[in-house]
Amino acid sequence: MVMRNEMNTKPNKPNKPKMKGDTKMVIILILLILQVAFSGYQFYRSVSNDIKRARLTESVAQYTANLDELTTQMLTDFKGDVYNNPNVNSTAKQAVMASEYNFNSTLLLIKQNNRILELLTQIE
Repeated sequence: MVMRNEMNTKPNKPNKPKMKGDTKMVIILILLILQVAFSGYQFYRSVSNDIKRARLTESVAQYTANLDELTTQMLTDFKGDVYNNPNVNSTAKQAVMASEYNFNSTLLLIKQNNRILELLTQIE
């Protein structure tokens, strides 16, 4: 009879650890890793934008410095060509030269506006 009893008994299954607690920890760990990765990506974008902004600021500073120099030079040239030029001996010649300088100044303004539009499209 002892043998029948042994046959009718179920073999002992090894105790499995409870997965509920482990599953929660794995989910928390995955979420934490995702949060760290997302924070790293945001930091990278922030640094990248700061670098881009610094380059753009440097470009604008160089551009405005060049324009300041150009406008100063244009004014000096205009005064020299129109008022201090012995070949310009009539107001008609002065008017023609002034018109030429006005035309060049208008072209410069057009170029400046185009450059400003280019710079505005680079800003995020």
